[in-house]
Amino acid sequence: MTDTTNYDEFNRQLILYKIGITAAELHGFISGLLAGGNHDESWRPLVEDMLNNGQKMPEYLEQQISQLYNITKQQFFDEHFEFQLFLSNKELYSQINDLVGWVNHFLLGIGLVQPKINHLKGDVGEAIYDLRQIVQLGYDENEDQQELGFAFEEIKEYVRITSILCFDEFNEPDITPTIH
Repeated sequence: MTDTTNYDEFNRQLILYKIGITAAELHGFISGLLAGGNHDESWRPLVEDMLNNGQKMPEYLEQQISQLYNITKQQFFDEHFEFQLFLSNKELYSQINDLVGWVNHFLLGIGLVQPKINHLKGDVGEAIYDLRQIVQLGYDENEDQQELGFAFEEIKEYVRITSILCFDEFNEPDITPTIH
């Protein structure tokens, strides 16, 4: 995702503070909130509630989460589609598990902000349906690693583009009037 946020270190911090989700799942949740149109400070209590039963987070972890939120928000608003999923760079099976967790938490986040997400039609409705199918992904460890890796990259890119599609659907473009 970024040079300044190391996935493994961030994950270690979540484990150290006994937070029951991975960095990928947290990023998926934050991404879902943002894609759903939440851009005020109400994201903080939602994250605290999910991570720490509504309790204030330790200061260091709160700073890390805020940095992750700000980077994610910046990437979503980038006109060059710079948004990236925050996943492990470890072995393929870990990456697949991270992707499934990311998508599951993305759906949770976007569902909190857009409670009628189940009733959407058109491209976004189909994309949400596809994400629900991705959550059910499984793999056989006897599968060809190269084919599985290729399929993973395809699905990861589809999830990334679908996230941007959702963001575009639920967020008003920054329209500044032209003054003549």
